Amino acid sequence: MADRPSPRALPDELPQEEAVTRYRRHAEIPGWHQDALTGATAVVVGVGALGTETARLLAQAGVGRLVLCDPDDVDESNLSRGALFTPADVGRPKAEAAAAALTALVPGVRAEARHAELSAGVGLAELRSADLVLSCLDSIAARVSLTRRCALVGAGLLDAGTHPWGGEVRHYVPGGACFGCGLTPAERETADDPWSCARPVAVASHGASAPVSALTAAWLTTTALRVLFGLTEPAAITRVEPVPGTAYRLAAERDPDCPLHERIEPESVTRTPVAAVDRVGELLALVAADEIALSWNPFGTPPPTTIRLRDAAPDATLASLRVAPRELIPVVVPGDPARTRYLELAAEGEGNR
Repeated sequence: MADRPSPRALPDELPQEEAVTRYRRHAEIPGWHQDALTGATAVVVGVGALGTETARLLAQAGVGRLVLCDPDDVDESNLSRGALFTPADVGRPKAEAAAAALTALVPGVRAEARHAELSAGVGLAELRSADLVLSCLDSIAARVSLTRRCALVGAGLLDAGTHPWGGEVRHYVPGGACFGCGLTPAERETADDPWSCARPVAVASHGASAPVSALTAAWLTTTALRVLFGLTEPAAITRVEPVPGTAYRLAAERDPDCPLHERIEPESVTRTPVAAVDRVGELLALVAADEIALSWNPFGTPPPTTIRLRDAAPDATLASLRVAPRELIPVVVPGDPARTRYLELAAEGEGNR
């Protein structure tokens, strides 16, 4: 909870009387603090069966701002499991369809759609300042990517997944064990990241159903709300097994050899007035002649591609080069890694425009 968005970035509050009426049953729950939810921001990465149900539960609980990130479009197979999708949404970006459904379902919630992969959809500064980051992904590679980015800025992570008749919820805190700690070196390099439900990659998969997704999402959301309320919630892995009727916790142990714990030191970050919607040239004006500003994502028409922003047209927008909102842009000096620094992009509307 390092740096919340400014008040103008938060949703309009419901009229007091309506808010009291809507959430009056919550007031009867020990430890529940509705005010802690109204100004909270949750980033939900992966907006499929698990992600839509999680987002719905967070919104109905009263979380004020949801950032929904997914590069995929709604497929007919999603209609049997996605809580926020209708037949009219087939072919529409999942994040956009889910955001529209949430704003209709829960007046006052601010649901922002990011139709992009994680590294192009949610900037590192957004992960750092979010009150919650929730992983509802369906591949090892995507989880490794999110884990690495959260570690860079010291963000905790709540991760969940399902198997045919059950699910798992994993709570990782900054400085502790991470998802990668439970993987072998080979597993950390797994390329199993499907970009579409309509055209998955050829890897082993398993069935999924709405009931199991809903059960796992409910457990994940309950854990998330307790974290927001500051209630005791251990860093652990919880397995939920409906068939035997059990749920149990396993300790998450940090692997000292896990390479996913690299951290960007706060003192190496400089805030800028440039936003992702601004032009490359405006950012490069902040870079010295002997420095090179880099993108986290390659751009250009392959072959070849590049990550050097000076190779882009100066009037191209950063967003058009797959630079995420509020990203931290690495700036390096060849041969002198000690001089590496980061330029933090401003939020849209707070930059040069």
